[in-house]
Amino acid sequence: MLQSFFSLAMRKLAKHRDYAILNVLGLALSVGCCLLIFTLLRHHIGFDTYHPDADRLMRVVMDIKTETPFPFSGVPLPMADALRNECPLVETVAMRRDIGDVLVSVPNKQGGHDKYKEEGKFAWVEPSYFELLQLPLLRGSLESFKEPNTAVLAETLAKKYFGSTDPIGKVVRINNQTDLRVVGILRDLPKTTDYKEGFLGSWPTLKTNLEFAPELDSWAGASGGNYCIFRLKKGHQPEEMEAVMDSFRARHPHPDSKELFHYKVLPLLNLHFDTDYGFDVNKSYLWALAMIGIFLLVTACVNFVNMATAQALTRGREVGVRKSLGSTRGQLFWQFMAETGLIVAASLLVGFGLARLTLPYLNTWLKVDLVFDGALLAQLVPFAILLGLLLTFLAGFYPGWMQARFNPVVSLRGQNTIPVKGHFSLRKVLVTTQFFISQTLIIGAAVISAQMRFAQDADWGFRPGVVITLEVPTQGNMNALKRDLSALSGVKSVSLCYQPPASSSNNFSGVGFDGRTVPEKWLVNNKAADANYLETFNIDLIAGRNLNPADSVREFVVNETFVKRMGAASPEEALNKQMSVGQSKGPIVGVVRDYHNWSLQESIPAIAFSTFSMDYGVCAVQLRPGNPSATLDQIKAVWERLYPDHYYAVQFMDERLAEFLEDEMTLLRLINTFAGIAIFIGCLGLYGLATFMLARKRKEVGIRKSLGASVGNVLWLFGKEYAKLIAVAFLLAVPVAWWAMNNWLQDYVYRITIGLEVFAVSLLATVAIAVLTVGIQSVRAALANPVKSLRSE
Repeated sequence: MLQSFFSLAMRKLAKHRDYAILNVLGLALSVGCCLLIFTLLRHHIGFDTYHPDADRLMRVVMDIKTETPFPFSGVPLPMADALRNECPLVETVAMRRDIGDVLVSVPNKQGGHDKYKEEGKFAWVEPSYFELLQLPLLRGSLESFKEPNTAVLAETLAKKYFGSTDPIGKVVRINNQTDLRVVGILRDLPKTTDYKEGFLGSWPTLKTNLEFAPELDSWAGASGGNYCIFRLKKGHQPEEMEAVMDSFRARHPHPDSKELFHYKVLPLLNLHFDTDYGFDVNKSYLWALAMIGIFLLVTACVNFVNMATAQALTRGREVGVRKSLGSTRGQLFWQFMAETGLIVAASLLVGFGLARLTLPYLNTWLKVDLVFDGALLAQLVPFAILLGLLLTFLAGFYPGWMQARFNPVVSLRGQNTIPVKGHFSLRKVLVTTQFFISQTLIIGAAVISAQMRFAQDADWGFRPGVVITLEVPTQGNMNALKRDLSALSGVKSVSLCYQPPASSSNNFSGVGFDGRTVPEKWLVNNKAADANYLETFNIDLIAGRNLNPADSVREFVVNETFVKRMGAASPEEALNKQMSVGQSKGPIVGVVRDYHNWSLQESIPAIAFSTFSMDYGVCAVQLRPGNPSATLDQIKAVWERLYPDHYYAVQFMDERLAEFLEDEMTLLRLINTFAGIAIFIGCLGLYGLATFMLARKRKEVGIRKSLGASVGNVLWLFGKEYAKLIAVAFLLAVPVAWWAMNNWLQDYVYRITIGLEVFAVSLLATVAIAVLTVGIQSVRAALANPVKSLRSE
């Protein structure tokens, strides 16, 4: 029986190749997108689940209590020791200190050093870190890791630095300052971890480091890379740690205020999707992609149903003959389901091929490294089988049921006498659904595009011109670097600073004023910058004067938000007020216009500039107009002369600003891509609808034309059907799309207002798509000879 079903199905599909190809193409596109989305969701959901007792792993974070709580991912460095000694709920605890980018120097055979700039691959960790996270040691001994100036390397990094030579016992240098002896080799970390550091330095080394040693016993501050990870004892819940964290605030207060740091405990597995304390993977974006995948499946199924029911009209006599020869409804139904199953199977194969071909582009867009390996295929194959069964049922049930119900007597009279009025009502619902999905995606893409244009064209509050930044490794030659770069003819201005005006790296401190006994409840973004900073970045001074050249803090320049926070009525009133930021004191000598310090998602903070040279780490160079190539070569020559042992790298300010829009641009590309696919699949559905309508109305068109109807009258006969469906879909899509995109825009402090033009674009685009898709068939029907139309009956 099954062999008969599939033999008949193969012959039928071979006979109607266009029908089969269109359906395979539509379903394959949706299947390919769903496989990619499934792969991405699986990748993110699986982060750090492989660690032993992952459900009991916790991390300490904190809120900085100001006017509104400020979430912060790091904690003071003594936190691990305090938990270890004072908290009976903790089984194992470890501290990790991430220092961001490092320069790694490895001795070579020529007697020199090979240099590697590693981004996000190095961290200082306590030995107990290996007891908490799954970090398998391939060679070496962790016992030696308890000693200062030791390190372990991941396998790939070891091969990168030492090739086939055994790295155990070899010495590498970090930032031209600290020598570390390799005592162990780790198996490479999985891609599904947020703790990606494959170069781990021993914690005891920090005690001899002049930069970090003072922080080891200080509760006065924290870096965002200070992670305290611990494992709860069995039988205890994270909620029990709330009282412990409250007691820690009392026993280990910030020197300035007991209420400033509020510690809290969060499960390690939740932090991957935590945009406040974790790794900024927005779960709502992933769910949006999942919904888009469902939309694409629905669109493809609707398209299949439209095509299949239109095709059914040409099979009326076949159904009538088979029923008159004894075929039952069940046999006819399963015959059609077999045809659907073959189409879906072909779609799965083509869809998998499309997903495999487009996966590298998805990796590039999302900066991930997904591969169709054995572990993924083990989950992808069952998912694809379930997806295939679901598609076969959703796409094949209604057309198969409809054909099985055909009356054999009526069917043998011819296709146009088949009663289809009720069926066409369902068809209208299905096509309206397609229009609804397409318009919703078009509106979403239009809103995101408008917000991106708004961000790109926004007045950031500073006009940097052509500015490059160099990360300065040491304080030693910093002033010489500024002097020599300033002497170049192609350089307009040079500034030494902590960071450029818009940066993801910021330093917040408490602020106080003379005459006020209690420190302010708000924090100030403390920016170290020299006297050339305002000129280099073209920041407007609206009151007072600029900072005088100095190496220590003697005075401050603040922004307009700072003036408002301090309660001054005007910028002029704030001048000469004595203030303190941390341990530094001085008068306010100038006020600058507000500018965006982060992305447009964040409000502008209170900012204070001061000439604290110990915090300088960036050299900003504004180039004169013209071709910068020659000047960049000269800048590189100056750098290599002053810092021959350090890695040279420059970044244009425009590139820094673009990084703030990177997530949104990625989302826009995904939305545009999936919207285009949904629209294309929808066009196939419209083709099916047009085919159905032409078959159904051929005799009506002939009669109308014989009675004098014009081509325009006939075109409107078809057009009014689409106009009604588009209008209904538009009315449904507008509130849904407005609600979804308005919620998305709430993440931005500075954002567009969704105007009527966005919805007008969606409506016009949908009308244009409908006209282009079915216009040719409608014109062909309108121009057909009415005699031939009537003879077709």
